[in-house]
Amino acid sequence: MKTDAMVWVQRIVGAVFVTGVVALIGAIVTQVGQAEGLPPLPIFVGILGVVVLILLAGGCLALISLAISARRGADALRRMAGSGAAAPAPARVFSQAPLREVVAEPQPEPVPVRPTRPMGRTLVAER
Repeated sequence: MKTDAMVWVQRIVGAVFVTGVVALIGAIVTQVGQAEGLPPLPIFVGILGVVVLILLAGGCLALISLAISARRGADALRRMAGSGAAAPAPARVFSQAPLREVVAEPQPEPVPVRPTRPMGRTLVAER
């Protein structure tokens, strides 16, 4: 399977993300292990770092994925254009003449159709 440079960049971003998460977790564990009590600041900063890392990696991977999809779409369009298969010309939905005709002739108002009622008295409810 042919892979291009963008796929490799995507894989490198994923590897950097995993390495960063492992390093942050290791730093948090080391700081908590060396402290005498339970320090809240290193834990908070470590969780904040993991969240920022997740957001950055997610944004980078999303942009790279969009770029890969756009490149594949552009390649497919180039192949379709180069194949010589002429696509039929799109039909013109709006043209000058039909719009003028529609405006010129007045449209009759639609008459609402009511259902016919049965004749005579009918029993609706009993006590």
